[in-house]
Amino acid sequence: MKKLLLLVVMFSFTQLFAQTESLDKLELKDGKIILGKVIKIKTTLVEFKENETSLLYEYEKGEIKYIQLASGKILTFEDSLSKETTKTEQQQQQPVIIKEEGTSTGIVILAVIGGVLGFLLLLGAIAGG
Repeated sequence: MKKLLLLVVMFSFTQLFAQTESLDKLELKDGKIILGKVIKIKTTLVEFKENETSLLYEYEKGEIKYIQLASGKILTFEDSLSKETTKTEQQQQQPVIIKEEGTSTGIVILAVIGGVLGFLLLLGAIAGG
């Protein structure tokens, strides 16, 4: 029974960790951090679905300090808009990747090891019980 309980707890933690890893993080220039999912990057706006409320928000690119995607990539939008910049130049503003990381290999390995251990515990509980 203890092994089965341990297996359920391990599985729950794995699922909880996997869900939080798949969120994008948006930080505004005023310091507010919002977790959710980037839906669309438009010419001057970013559509972002907040995780907590599931509401869809639009943020001006000028309001955003950076966006950290679930993959680890960090997007910023160049803030080099001067008084001489024309409206067409502002509309062509593109995201800039300042940091790129791949999928965390350690997380994948940990999940696989956890799955194998859980399977072995389940087999042991069945064989012993």
